[in-house]
Amino acid sequence: MIKVFTNFSYPTEVEDVVKLFFSDVVACDNQQDADVVCLYEKKSDDITNTCYYNGKKVSNSFKANNMDDLQFWRVAKRFAKTAVYNCLKKATGRSMPWGSLTGIRPVKLAVQLTEEGKDYKSEFAGFFDVKQDKIALVEEILSQQESIRSAGNYTDLYIGIPFCVSRCSYCSFTGGEIARLSKYVEPYVDTLCREITTTLQFAKDHGVQIKNVYFGGGTPTSLDAKDLKRILQCVNIAGIEEFTVEAGRPDTIDKDKLDVMLDCGVNRISVNPQSFNNCTLEKVGRRHTVEDMYDKYNLARSYPFVINADLIAGLPDESVEMFAHSVDSLLTLHPDNITVHTLALKKGAELKLQNYHGQQQIVADMVQYSHDVLHKNGYKAYYMYRQKYMSDNLENVGFCLDGKQCVYNVDNMDELRSIIACGSNAISKRIFYGQNRIERSANAKDVITYINNIDQYLERKLKLFM
Repeated sequence: MIKVFTNFSYPTEVEDVVKLFFSDVVACDNQQDADVVCLYEKKSDDITNTCYYNGKKVSNSFKANNMDDLQFWRVAKRFAKTAVYNCLKKATGRSMPWGSLTGIRPVKLAVQLTEEGKDYKSEFAGFFDVKQDKIALVEEILSQQESIRSAGNYTDLYIGIPFCVSRCSYCSFTGGEIARLSKYVEPYVDTLCREITTTLQFAKDHGVQIKNVYFGGGTPTSLDAKDLKRILQCVNIAGIEEFTVEAGRPDTIDKDKLDVMLDCGVNRISVNPQSFNNCTLEKVGRRHTVEDMYDKYNLARSYPFVINADLIAGLPDESVEMFAHSVDSLLTLHPDNITVHTLALKKGAELKLQNYHGQQQIVADMVQYSHDVLHKNGYKAYYMYRQKYMSDNLENVGFCLDGKQCVYNVDNMDELRSIIACGSNAISKRIFYGQNRIERSANAKDVITYINNIDQYLERKLKLFM
């Protein structure tokens, strides 16, 4: 266990860097008992950070001349984290693919640095110690996002369905098995339809333009066709350009649901195998087979949907060869989008509760194989995000064929557009353009609490967008 002491105003920022190097990290109130010490000192406009670990010491400093509060703390966090990273790198001899970066949006940071008048590539390589292949990935993504970033200040709509047919052992999302929560399905659908209808009437009355709609979860298609249709029909908006439903689990897809989605204007869906190895699917609780994936994908492909498919690198007991088999198998289906996730062992996931520590050192090889093969087959990286506790400190990357980007994913992951959200655990996010300010309004995670308090969540959300 590594004990961390810091007097920095944002201690979790420091602890997150230490977690890049050590799996078991706790905060410590006493400097004398700590293994890692990060001291922050401010004298007028001179800021100094000093980190100590295992006999090593690293310091850095900057001047806070003419910075407003937002600029100051943004820079202060960067310097505090970099001092810790460089000290631990010096002491352990290890470096990370993303260097000292712990945030989930490296592409957004690259844009911020550019707006500050800096060369983000030089800053990534020098100050943050990001590896060249990751810098090249950011460059590729920015190129793919160019038209999306200049597409105006519209708003997206997110709708959350918190039910699944089973809970995967790697999943930490709020939600539950639909069979166990069956008595709450109809009340939830009733409440959600009311929230959507009220929200869209508000948007119409207040000139909020909605261009992209995204149904996530959970697994929206864990609902039966009747309930799915009720919800989809509430989304009666003129001018929708992108309407996505995460069908996700092959074992939830059938002709009736695909017909409903097509009739209601859906034009993008996900059909996610996660792995093409039956032994892995069984271990993680997917409750479908590789054969099911082929059958349901081919059924979905008979419709005019743009299709995304997900894979996860680092699932339990998978070798590089097994993951490569999944990549090669998925490519035979030629989906429009492929998202390569890196396993993240987050709190609440069954794998985390089982003290599974992942397959360090080989996941990077899995991810590299997927990136190489996808590029060779005409796919390009167009969005990316990172999470805490990711295997080998890597990333999740969405790839697409030309012209097949999911705009909502870009808007959401790089915080380009406001999102007005409905459903349990849905978080509305308003971006105040030109002010460097984002405000959020969250609905309850729990289904019952959401149903019982919908008036409160509606009032708070709509007030945010007035």
